[in-house]
Amino acid sequence: MRHFTGLIALFLFFYPAHTQQVTKEFNRLLVDDDFTNLNGKWEQQSNADNIFIGIPEGFQTWRKNNKSGFFLFSSQEREFSVFEVVTTFNFDTKEGKNQSAGVILQAQQDGSGALLIEINRKKQYRIVRAVNNRLIPISGQGEGWVKAKKAITNDANVIMLRTYDKIYDLYINNVFVTSFTEIEYSQGKIGLYVGAASRIVFERLTIRTDDDHVNDNAQNTGGVDEEKTLSQVIVKLKETINKKDKRILELENEVRANAGRGVADTLLIKQRNEAESKSAACNREMEMLKMEVAVLKIKVQELETFKSLISENENGDIIINLSNLTADQKRQIETLQAELNMQSAQLETAKREKLELQNLLKTRNAENDELRNEKINLMQRIIEKDSAITALEEKVIILDDALTQCTRNCQTPKPKSEKKRSKKQQGDAALFDE
Repeated sequence: MRHFTGLIALFLFFYPAHTQQVTKEFNRLLVDDDFTNLNGKWEQQSNADNIFIGIPEGFQTWRKNNKSGFFLFSSQEREFSVFEVVTTFNFDTKEGKNQSAGVILQAQQDGSGALLIEINRKKQYRIVRAVNNRLIPISGQGEGWVKAKKAITNDANVIMLRTYDKIYDLYINNVFVTSFTEIEYSQGKIGLYVGAASRIVFERLTIRTDDDHVNDNAQNTGGVDEEKTLSQVIVKLKETINKKDKRILELENEVRANAGRGVADTLLIKQRNEAESKSAACNREMEMLKMEVAVLKIKVQELETFKSLISENENGDIIINLSNLTADQKRQIETLQAELNMQSAQLETAKREKLELQNLLKTRNAENDELRNEKINLMQRIIEKDSAITALEEKVIILDDALTQCTRNCQTPKPKSEKKRSKKQQGDAALFDE
């Protein structure tokens, strides 16, 4: 590839689509291996990590190492560029759910890179780029696994992959799964993959090509208007980034406006916390969207750099087929917009719930104020009644003492001497008066 070999090694563009992109007819059989005779074709070994042997059912591969998988290649080191590869294999149902297996594509002679299509017993698949003994997922999120429950089974499975002009269509058990583009590798070896702690029996491997490439191992030479296609993709990516930036700003303003409001009532606090949890979920979604925007910006920058390299070298033989991918990008944008709309609806619901809780709190506070005033009035009346009762009790005590004294006076007789003295005193008084 003359001037661009080193540059292309730094650039990988993975673009998933939901409709078949490869329409070629692969009617020329190149390889048909049922693994009945492994001698001279496939390596057989038995050690602490691997047991690879031929059995009547096919090629049994048992990877006992539970930390990494293993690549297997035929001793017939043949490279393929335009092809349809089909591999049939069975999981051992006794080895657990973590088993995985797949097919290796575009493996480079120097071991610098390859593509891996892998499925597991959890009914998931992933597309991985193998670079210098490292597995880099280029599908899904995190480890790259994508659910495909309708396509994958727990035991027997068939992986078929068709490629032309650097476009790949993936089928699992005759069900179309996804289509993607990988522009770095033009040709390479095809092999088998057995995952860590997995026991797999490969039953068949077939490889077909079209009439134009049956005797040609060189890089295929279809052509499209790369500069025009790249310009369209760049424009779409920029539009997506601008829309996401605008939506992120709106979400930030909404979240900021709904922050920092407290509620006193215990039940209302619980409900408010639930509303704040929803807001936090919206914030996390917003952060994820920011990360996606950052990735898209990087892709735009890489595409612009790559476009300039192509436009500067008229003799470059890089063939990039990105036709029909703009529509899929639009569908991805619509999916993201739908997710944003869902988050907006949840945020509006949280705002309405907060408003209802605030109104309920005001009502509760008003009721509490009324009850507090009634309590104060009742306390005052009780104090007044207590004062009146105390005054009455004092009067009763005084009257009771007076009654007691009067009763004593009435019941006690006077001495006779006192009566006589009294008469004498009365006579003296009469004389004195005269």
